[in-house]
Amino acid sequence: MSTTQAEIRDRRGVGVDRRTVVTHRRAIIADAALEVLEVDGGRGLTHRAVDRRAGLPQGSTSNYFPTREALLTAALARLVEHERPSVEALEALVPLGPFEPRRAAELVADLIQSWLTPERAGLTVARHELFLEARRRPEFQLALDQVRRDYLVLAEQLLPTAGCREPHRHAPELLALLDGLLVNQLFQPATAFSAPQLVDRLERFFASC
Repeated sequence: MSTTQAEIRDRRGVGVDRRTVVTHRRAIIADAALEVLEVDGGRGLTHRAVDRRAGLPQGSTSNYFPTREALLTAALARLVEHERPSVEALEALVPLGPFEPRRAAELVADLIQSWLTPERAGLTVARHELFLEARRRPEFQLALDQVRRDYLVLAEQLLPTAGCREPHRHAPELLALLDGLLVNQLFQPATAFSAPQLVDRLERFFASC
């Protein structure tokens, strides 16, 4: 019995719908994993905890991500997706540059402040929990290393917009500076910088770049 074109279209439609459902379910699980990391840290990240957080039947997370490394890698990939709008905002500045060090510092300070808002701070906490997990798990460290290399390339591409003459040399310093400032602002309220102080420190970096 031959297969009609209508049947082929129907089957393709079902296939597309299923892929959409799978992609959506993976995103839900990865978001739940990030939320568990934020609230309970790495020790609280279990497949069952993610199931509960996502409101899914027990076993759902392990069905999609059987190992802890797979779950961590999915959470990392989802975090990168959440950070994409910030990356695009920076990329949109490239045609407008180069900027003076003070203006470049103000733009980056605004970006840091956006990562620390109540809506985004949880993701920043989860981000650092992923760093800690990578320290203990060599396989996951490889995945994190690749993400860091991608951001290093991005920093090198963006630094000339701030007037940097040696972007290859200073890109690692910029990432280290941003990491340090985020940790200080989020986890060390006693030494957190005011908005003007944050701009001052970033301006010194860009002026020496």
